[in-house]
Amino acid sequence: MPIIDLHNHTTFSYDGKNTPEAIIQNAIAHNVDVIGITDHQFTIRQDLEYYISYLKYCKKKYSGQIQVLLGLEIGTRPAPSDLLASSCAQLDYVLFECLDDSQDRAMDLFEFLEWSRMFQCRKGLAHTDIFALGEKYGLDMIKTMRKYNLFWELNTSGNYTYYYDFLTSQKKREAIQRSGLQMSIGSDTHSIDEYRFKQLKRANELLSELKIPLP
Repeated sequence: MPIIDLHNHTTFSYDGKNTPEAIIQNAIAHNVDVIGITDHQFTIRQDLEYYISYLKYCKKKYSGQIQVLLGLEIGTRPAPSDLLASSCAQLDYVLFECLDDSQDRAMDLFEFLEWSRMFQCRKGLAHTDIFALGEKYGLDMIKTMRKYNLFWELNTSGNYTYYYDFLTSQKKREAIQRSGLQMSIGSDTHSIDEYRFKQLKRANELLSELKIPLP
């Protein structure tokens, strides 16, 4: 069973404490098979080209030890006005965050879905309670996400209640299992001193047991 961790922040993010190489080396030390770097778009802004070049360098440097994926976390409260979807073409994937913002600061879901079509790389929803979001908009979010080619992240940082809900709700696990919706797993690490590997490993084991496809 491969262990994946597709949500990590580095010094490219305002809240990241470690360099991309330190994050990658920490993953190698924990026998992680696939590590994704997903710094904040609103921090990187005009440095996106440099960011991508740096991560490509890391991907090549560590290719014999771990698979490194190039990602980006994109805020939706509101949608960034300076981000062109074409700028993300060289990325392996993007994560959209905060669509389920409790204070209604996020962009409208229907607007978001059409906007997301412009991104040609793989794309997913980070730390989002899709069941609550579906109730808010009166949509079957599982079917909607499959239609728009979006995967769903199981965020193991401990900061989001939907993670614990998924672990304890057989009904929700079975709904995802039946649907064929792809799921990713992310530690949402901002500092390797707080790396929650035990939770990350358990989440990988759970999705493997449920035979839920990875993106």
